[in-house]
Amino acid sequence: MTNSKRILQAGVGRVVITPPIGIRMMGYTVQECVSESVERDLTATALVLADGAAKVAMIACDILFLQSPHVDRIRARVGEAIGVPADHVLINASHTHLGPMLPGWSADTPRQDELQRRYLATLEESLVGVATMADRRLQPARIGAATGHAQIGINRRERLPDGGIVIGDNPDGPVDHDVGVIRIDDLSGKPIATVMTAAAHTIVLGPKTSHLSPDYVGPAREIVERATGALSLFLQGAAGNVSPRCGIGSGGAAQFDDLHRIGAMLGGEVVKTWAEIRTHDRHGPRRIVQSVAAISVRDYEPLPEACLKHFNVATRRVTLPMAPLPDRQVAEANLHRYRKQLDEARAGDSVGEIHVAQRLVHWAELVIRTIDEGEPVTRELVCWALRINDIGIVAVNGEPFAELALEVKRRSPLKHTCFLGYSNGCLGYLPTPEAFDEGGMEVHESHQNYMLPTRFTREWGPAVISSALGLLEDLAESSD
Repeated sequence: MTNSKRILQAGVGRVVITPPIGIRMMGYTVQECVSESVERDLTATALVLADGAAKVAMIACDILFLQSPHVDRIRARVGEAIGVPADHVLINASHTHLGPMLPGWSADTPRQDELQRRYLATLEESLVGVATMADRRLQPARIGAATGHAQIGINRRERLPDGGIVIGDNPDGPVDHDVGVIRIDDLSGKPIATVMTAAAHTIVLGPKTSHLSPDYVGPAREIVERATGALSLFLQGAAGNVSPRCGIGSGGAAQFDDLHRIGAMLGGEVVKTWAEIRTHDRHGPRRIVQSVAAISVRDYEPLPEACLKHFNVATRRVTLPMAPLPDRQVAEANLHRYRKQLDEARAGDSVGEIHVAQRLVHWAELVIRTIDEGEPVTRELVCWALRINDIGIVAVNGEPFAELALEVKRRSPLKHTCFLGYSNGCLGYLPTPEAFDEGGMEVHESHQNYMLPTRFTREWGPAVISSALGLLEDLAESSD
């Protein structure tokens, strides 16, 4: 039964997760250079919410993504530290392309391998620690939500005259321009934390940049925190086919100007939307005051007791097939071709070409190993959802296309719904069925960079929608 006397508890904390200078960067395969400086610190911000019977932790991280098995181990440790199951932990990555390389992504020098292993160990302790910090700061709270709109993103699947799809600008393509804002205050209305969600690749600073950086998220967060006086979590949305409106940074001063412009557009909209949310009071009945003229006055009155009607969390896991593997003869021909490409790259002077060729060789070797195993290729879609009163947050472990988020939010049974990607892992791009007819990197090549032996199928996009809506509908119908 619903317990009308439950009070929301909230706590927030932050830790810096900037790696040591000299670690290789991760996000642009053609780059993946060694970091040389820090544009802004990378951070992890944790928000713990509880109602006395249940508790969840949401952690926003300035990294490209955290994949299995790392993310599974960290979620389990966070859950153990604050006394909840691992499924009550959400780890969302901002998807900055100027963060550190993590172990297992790409073969590297012994020194880099050691740097990355040590960094991951520190990151793990930091995420457990920041969640514990937030848990210890729990206090009675109120919550409210609203949706703003900021055109910080543009669909990036541009069709060329020959029909091919490239990463460019498609101003007529779908984009989720919503800016979701969740305001958490203490009982007097003083801010505790702000959650902001938006959807655009964090690539304003492009592959010529050697600075560690949270990209446009950094200046946006600073604007919000200066205005509200409280920590803010940025949660990345369905950015799989969405670039920032300025495109991928091409180097020079212009990209840093764009960084602050995009950040200001997002941060300003969050502040405007946040200011419209009232958690502790509202206008009371109108009364007339007689002066020289009759004046209508409405005093503020406290909102009713800050009780929770609904607070629950759920996870749905669906195992789905990947596309059939090629026959071994084709796989061997691919491996031969990529090894030749690597030899040619090593004969030149482009480090970026060497990185790309190495990636393709490792992928081709993986395909042959997978063929020899003789088992169908499947992967697990993990969908996570949280309901707090009329607020819903739903998240998936991949790079979803904007159309998937738009459809889920259109059909959601809850008044305020935020849709997230890059959460609790990241399998790869999650396209719509239509994208398979159009082609493009996200459909045809991205599985190579993600080290998947074969492509996703048309089933995955509809499965994202049905899984997300199924969770939201179950949470909307349930009584705590």
